[in-house]
Amino acid sequence: MTSKEWRWVALVTLALVVASTLPYLAAWAAVPEGQHFTGLLFNPQDGNSYVAKMRQGLEGSWLFHLPYTPEPQEGAPVYLFYLFLGHVARWVGLPLIAVYHLARVVGGAAMLVLLYVLASRVSDDVGERRAMFLLAAQVSGLGWLVVFFGYQSADLWVPEAFPVYALLANAHFPLSMGLMAGIAWCGLGIAGSKSQEARGKGRRWRGLVMILGAVALGAIQPFGLVAAFGGLGVMLVAWVVRERAVPWQAAGWVVLAGLVALPYPLYMLQVMQADPALAAWNAQNVTGSPPLWDWVLSYGLVLVLAVFGAAFAVRRGSDADWLLVGWVGVTLVGMYLPWLPLQRRLSLGLGVPLGLLAGAGWWRGVRQRVKARWRGLALGLAVAFCALTPVFLIVGHLATASDFYLSDGEWAALTWLREEGEPDAVVLCSLRMGLFVPAWAGRPVVYGHPFETVGAEARRAQVEAFWAGEMGAEERQVFLRNDRVGYILVGTEIGDWGLGTGDWRLVFEDVGVRLYRLGD
Repeated sequence: MTSKEWRWVALVTLALVVASTLPYLAAWAAVPEGQHFTGLLFNPQDGNSYVAKMRQGLEGSWLFHLPYTPEPQEGAPVYLFYLFLGHVARWVGLPLIAVYHLARVVGGAAMLVLLYVLASRVSDDVGERRAMFLLAAQVSGLGWLVVFFGYQSADLWVPEAFPVYALLANAHFPLSMGLMAGIAWCGLGIAGSKSQEARGKGRRWRGLVMILGAVALGAIQPFGLVAAFGGLGVMLVAWVVRERAVPWQAAGWVVLAGLVALPYPLYMLQVMQADPALAAWNAQNVTGSPPLWDWVLSYGLVLVLAVFGAAFAVRRGSDADWLLVGWVGVTLVGMYLPWLPLQRRLSLGLGVPLGLLAGAGWWRGVRQRVKARWRGLALGLAVAFCALTPVFLIVGHLATASDFYLSDGEWAALTWLREEGEPDAVVLCSLRMGLFVPAWAGRPVVYGHPFETVGAEARRAQVEAFWAGEMGAEERQVFLRNDRVGYILVGTEIGDWGLGTGDWRLVFEDVGVRLYRLGD
């Protein structure tokens, strides 16, 4: 790669990262009077849970406790990435949301650069590399269209499968995709070293980098290991068939990296099975994969081009070709294993090989049929067509940005809870506020998340019954005692049910928001 090529990559990466930040700035600039923007816009349900995890790190913990459930817990060293970001916020003195977005931007930039680096290993043609990069970075499908017919395809709600959506959504998905691309690039370099000297030096440093990347990926998003090393495994099998020999050194590095990356994910699995709260959460954390026809809609034009690219790749049969084809194949198989409760999680990074194959399909199959003077425009239109879904996502979220605002009274109540409230006291609040309390006050709630609240359906029903006045006085007392409720947060949308008397006393009030505490 020449310096000119690196400048192009840097400029496009900068443009995409800045574009991913503009919706947040627009939502912040448009905050209505008397409201507070949390800084989360895309998938706030999970976004608030990430901030809640960071807050535990901010408070000095390296052990994760489920904050959306009232059960007492010992804690476990899982979700280390967000715990680490919370520690970073404490070390540098920045707000959690600022560190969150810095991590999102840095991870997104790393993902984009490593996408291009991987493309440079797949193709020697600069034009083809650029087509691969642009289609992989902007990969999305027809979600913007089918939503008008009442259907929400995966490109509107599964950010882990689409690099552009990942860049908008959170901090760990883009970084994980970048690590997957980096692992693939290292594997290709190890297998493709030419001279004896290059084999020695190149394999060593690429192997070490691959090991570090695999360990990091295993800690951040271990599902990515399946696709990354599955693709490398298919590449090595194809190498054996093609060369009628075994690439022992390349295979050794790949196997070593995979084995070194496994202990922590296996430890996390064991911890989640041993801890009652985490085990209960894991049991209800079922994420099935959408049907295949949904993915056809979700990748749209990219999928059509990728089919052409895959056909060319199989005919050419290079290491890079088999890596990309194997990456897609292993992912698709994993996403539909009937005994796997987290099928959809294995879609992580699927847009990377599909986008790269689509770029090859464009360059080798479609471009030749377009007149030379129209080729640049045609590619630009293809990329713009793929960008329609992310543009739709941005416009749609900005149009409903009021859902991501808190009133000044609510924000002040959360601040009081964070600074004055008892650390382990459980908060009972509305279903809506249950999402925000752990993130911005750092206090556990009775119900706040459909997956991270243990016994979520039953607890949601109890909270609804409490605020609807469907519980008798004795039943309310049993409910509050069993869930260790220490504070009750009341907003303008719900009544206080006489909480200002008896054992409950008012400790905070501001702009229609009241906070009651169980008596001393």
